[in-house]
Amino acid sequence: MSSMRVRKNDTGQKAQDGEVRAQQAVFAGRKSFSKTDADATFMRMKDDAMGDGQLKAAYNVQAGTENQFIVGATVHQRPGDTACAIPRCEHAKERIGRLPASFAADAGYGSEENYAYLEREGADAYVKHNELFRECRNEKWRDEEMRVANWAHDENSDEHACPEGRTLAFCGESRRVSDLGYESAVRTYEREDCSGRSRRARCSKSADPDSPKRIQVNPALNAFKSRAGEMLRTEAGPALRKRRSVDVETVFGDIKGNLGFARFTLRGLEKVTPEWRLVAAGHNIRKLFLAECEKGKRAAGAMA
Repeated sequence: MSSMRVRKNDTGQKAQDGEVRAQQAVFAGRKSFSKTDADATFMRMKDDAMGDGQLKAAYNVQAGTENQFIVGATVHQRPGDTACAIPRCEHAKERIGRLPASFAADAGYGSEENYAYLEREGADAYVKHNELFRECRNEKWRDEEMRVANWAHDENSDEHACPEGRTLAFCGESRRVSDLGYESAVRTYEREDCSGRSRRARCSKSADPDSPKRIQVNPALNAFKSRAGEMLRTEAGPALRKRRSVDVETVFGDIKGNLGFARFTLRGLEKVTPEWRLVAAGHNIRKLFLAECEKGKRAAGAMA
């Protein structure tokens, strides 16, 4: 496993700039790569036999499905699903010319960048965010008065009010850039004098009683989360959520359990990508064959 630390040669001097640049080019924005397959990234695997969170050189495979048929298969070098959504959607556009009218995905894809992309593309985003489960199931957490999302916001003065009625004024805006270059605007609000707060122990983690209270708010992300929650609570939302779990998860379970495909036999992104697509094609052919066999059995039974 390689890291971004600059290596030293035998004389104790830093490695030559050319060698460092070569290593950085291999990283390509990642935090690790395997020396036996420079395109692979070290990831935590679900099949952790030792139970110690061991990292393994791996790829992140994605599949878009319709009625348990794979309509698009891609391979990515990012461990998380969040940064894979847009490249996955762009591949779908290249293959079928457009995105589906409805896009359903789990919370791993629920980021501001992905919500904004789907909005630009005109697709209905039935995509959970990382707080949806608690919003739906944990009433105590949802209604907690110290949760910033529950604090009143005055749009005219751009101030937030805490449960004790003290206002936090806007003091600055910062930019956060994602792995794919998307910029998010995060607004900071602060109140310098919070002395005498009865809820201080619940409001601040600082040991300093005179420490100011500061919160950070991402208005765009909050708006997307609110919209996603509304979409998932519509008549179509629960149905799509249930269908997604049956449609997508069944495909991966079939490929791993029935086809026995749990690891790549090739190395390098240019080789594992067609290997994954061959597996996807095999899954589709097998599913179509079984469907035709079942249709033939029903027809034979009707004739008898």
